[in-house]
Amino acid sequence: MQYRRSSLLAVCLFFSALLPAQQYPFVHYTPKDGLVGNQIRSIYQDSKGRLYFTSPNGLSIYDGARFINYTSQNGLAFDIVNCVMEMGNDSIWIVTNTNRINCLVNGKLKTLDLKNENLPVINNLCRDDDGVLYAATDQGLYYFDKNRFIKLPFVDTSGRDINFYINTLASVGNYLLVQRNNALLTEHKQSLYLYNKKTKKITAEIEKILSTGISPDGRIWVSNEKNIMSVDLMALKKGKIVLKELPAKFEKLKNRGRYFIVFDKQGNCWLGDQNPVLIKAAVDGSITSFTTASGLSMPYINCIFQDREGSTWIATNNTGLDKLVNSNFTCIEKPFGFGGPMYLSYNQYKDELLLCSSLNSKAVIIKNDQVVRNLQVKDANSIEKLFETPHGFYGIGINTVYKMIESGNTLVPKIILNDSSDNVYGNFFVDRNGTLLISGNYNLTAIVNTGTAIPLNNHMIEHGEIICRRKLNFYTDNISMDSKGNIWIATRANEIVMFATHRDDPVNYLEQKYFFSKGLPNISPRSIVIDKKDNIWIGSRSDGIYSFKIINGNLIQQFHLNTGSGLSENFIFYLDCDVDNNIWACSYSGLDKISIKDGMPVIENITKENNIYQSVTKVVFDKNNTTWGLVSNGLIKITTDTKRPATYSPALLISLVKSGKDTITEKESSSLSYVQNNLSFNFAATSFIGEKQIQYSYQLLGGSNDQWSEPSNSASVSFIDLHPGHYALNIKAIFPADRYPVQSIRYNFTILPPWWQTWWFRSIAGLFVVGIFIVGFKTYYRRKLEKQRAALEKQQAIEKERTRIATDMHDDLGAGLSRIKFLSQSILNKKMNDEVMTTELEKITSFSDEMSEKMGEIIWALNEKNDTLADLVAYTRSYAVEYLANHNIECEADTPLHLPGTFITGEIRRNIFLSVKECLHNIVKHAQATRVFFSVQLNEKVQIIIHDNGRGIDWNDQRAFSNGIQNIEKRMKDIRGTVSFSNNNGVEVSMTIPLNL
Repeated sequence: MQYRRSSLLAVCLFFSALLPAQQYPFVHYTPKDGLVGNQIRSIYQDSKGRLYFTSPNGLSIYDGARFINYTSQNGLAFDIVNCVMEMGNDSIWIVTNTNRINCLVNGKLKTLDLKNENLPVINNLCRDDDGVLYAATDQGLYYFDKNRFIKLPFVDTSGRDINFYINTLASVGNYLLVQRNNALLTEHKQSLYLYNKKTKKITAEIEKILSTGISPDGRIWVSNEKNIMSVDLMALKKGKIVLKELPAKFEKLKNRGRYFIVFDKQGNCWLGDQNPVLIKAAVDGSITSFTTASGLSMPYINCIFQDREGSTWIATNNTGLDKLVNSNFTCIEKPFGFGGPMYLSYNQYKDELLLCSSLNSKAVIIKNDQVVRNLQVKDANSIEKLFETPHGFYGIGINTVYKMIESGNTLVPKIILNDSSDNVYGNFFVDRNGTLLISGNYNLTAIVNTGTAIPLNNHMIEHGEIICRRKLNFYTDNISMDSKGNIWIATRANEIVMFATHRDDPVNYLEQKYFFSKGLPNISPRSIVIDKKDNIWIGSRSDGIYSFKIINGNLIQQFHLNTGSGLSENFIFYLDCDVDNNIWACSYSGLDKISIKDGMPVIENITKENNIYQSVTKVVFDKNNTTWGLVSNGLIKITTDTKRPATYSPALLISLVKSGKDTITEKESSSLSYVQNNLSFNFAATSFIGEKQIQYSYQLLGGSNDQWSEPSNSASVSFIDLHPGHYALNIKAIFPADRYPVQSIRYNFTILPPWWQTWWFRSIAGLFVVGIFIVGFKTYYRRKLEKQRAALEKQQAIEKERTRIATDMHDDLGAGLSRIKFLSQSILNKKMNDEVMTTELEKITSFSDEMSEKMGEIIWALNEKNDTLADLVAYTRSYAVEYLANHNIECEADTPLHLPGTFITGEIRRNIFLSVKECLHNIVKHAQATRVFFSVQLNEKVQIIIHDNGRGIDWNDQRAFSNGIQNIEKRMKDIRGTVSFSNNNGVEVSMTIPLNL
């Protein structure tokens, strides 16, 4: 135990010799973040990138946006989960510490149905290169075949059956490396067994092996009580276990026993146990240590896992998960005990960092991560910035520039420039000539070192330094240099100025070449840098970063970046450019890196991604392209980024669909009832590098709004009161710094209409309506036909009755009138001498003739055989001609030659005839006419015109005609006809009767 403590102390001393304790940007996950428990036993990643964390409290699945937990309360066989393994597309076996296995299929938890009557308690599963599945169980070694676990023999080299309490398995070629659970064994041999899968026999055994690790390139390391050893692979192929020393580059790992061993995908070996130090041994032999002071939650580690993006997950025994995304990023808090304001500078000529603290009155020089010199600074309170140039140390204070004179390990300030009119000095810059340039309130100052103190007007100062100053319109904060050695500044008055340098003319060292007062927006510049392609980058006070290019002497804007583009903040007070032409931006919110990909800027939030939320005031780059940043309480160090797996592409998944409180398990398309129209979707992209910065956008096709939503960090969306129809939800994930291409996914679903809106119901309802209509139509027409039949029968009865009346009148009344006429004529024929009697008899005879004539008209009107238009026209014409002829009036009749047999009722015939008769009677009685024109015309109507050449009608004296005219008008109205009377060389009467009566 004493030896082990000495070894740990040596490790700690070794690392402290390099730099003060470095903190790594661990991200911590606990139950507060949704993790099922603080004690994580193992970690697994499926083919879609989701991470599975087993624990004694259940299972957690992390998709990058949320933890989804399974316990015995929601279907898990037991809370203690031993391991998980993917068995198919979206099908995961969950092995609990019972004789049951759960299967998670499309998010739905089931119990696996196996043929085993008594399933063993499985501790671990292992699949070899041939796809054979082996199980380490409390009951022994098994393999899986035809939906059943089959027990294998497991007899040691001495012939003992030791087929119980098997804990871990690892497949190596034709062999299995097997270890048993020593905590449950009485002999506590802690043996490693080599098991031949073909012969099903143990071929070799070695005792006192605590842990075994297999690297991606096939190396096998083991640890025992005292050492970490490697396994001879050639001997292993022959069925033997032979241990040998590690290669010489891993000398620092000698005499380190009792560690568990895990290799990551890059071949780095992680070594840990309950000791304070977790060690990572890189492939090249370099060592990195992690302790609680480095940011690790606790030193007791259960397992270490590296995901497909290269992030390392450390499962602790009682503090949840630690994730290390960037092991190339470290924080150094209060380096060397420095407190208060610090300043960082880099001497590119010596490849040295200079870090100073005015509060501590000291400075240190660092090279290759080691302190090479400690310096005391005299009067440090008056010095704000301390730096080293090829010509020595310099300091800058308010209104003052100091030359720092070395006296042993002490720097003593000596004033070389004091100008109260310039008020404040800004930053410094050392150009390619080694000349020191200092920005000020109203001047740009160049301190040119000539090497000797030569008198030259008023410009000579000690040590041969000549000061060249150029007037500025306003304060400038930073200075930069282009590829040709020209000096660039940006003033707060929105001006860009370029100076050429003249090494051979120190007095006129700075010559103004360009002055741009137009083209730069009103942004109040605070920083400037010229990149390797001579593009100008300007950091502003409140509007982010602008990029310009000079074309034909004109300032042309290229890019404008702000928080909307991804910057941490819009106030950028320092910019710098590294050897790869990346722009680094410092602000109160942290450090951003801007790189150009495919002609467009891509922003990476360096500090935010690494859980650092402090202002970064300055960055410098050493010759190894390591980035050093000055933060409020120390330093950050970013080494060259390790290449991440190029083949990995995160999957965009819809992890949960819910309708109200009901979970919808269908993954690709769903048909939902009309009451399931309030839907919520959870989705995630399985990337775990700055996963909280992944932005999501969605589009719902089929709804009222099919526009894409604004990208946001929210990984869920809800829709309320969706109408029945077909929908497609499109989701896309946008990754920070364009780390991956935009991922997209589509989820199709249908909300079914209520039964009363379905096609089949509408079809049935339509058929029902049509049926009702047909029945109603038939009923209506049947009733109509019945009415018509009844009316016809009634009409026939009337006609029959009319015919009977006519017949009776003809037979009875006609005979009686004829008899009266005959008797009258008989008396008259006797030649009576009584004149009175003769006169009366003649009247009786005349009345009999007249009554017979009228009775004939009535019989004609009553007789149903005359109910046609042809009969009406013929009879009326005949009557008119005969009646007028009897009164010596000429009648000209004009009627159609061909008359239709259109049915005309007796009432219409009677009214028409009586109206014509009334007109003719009026002509004979009143008109004094000698000629009458009688005309009948047919054109969907019957028009009868009677025109005489008489004296006309005196409308002022209608008393003689009023009854006749009124009777005619009334008769026409009764049969829905019209009549008109007009004087036109006599009286013209026009009667019009519709035929569709």
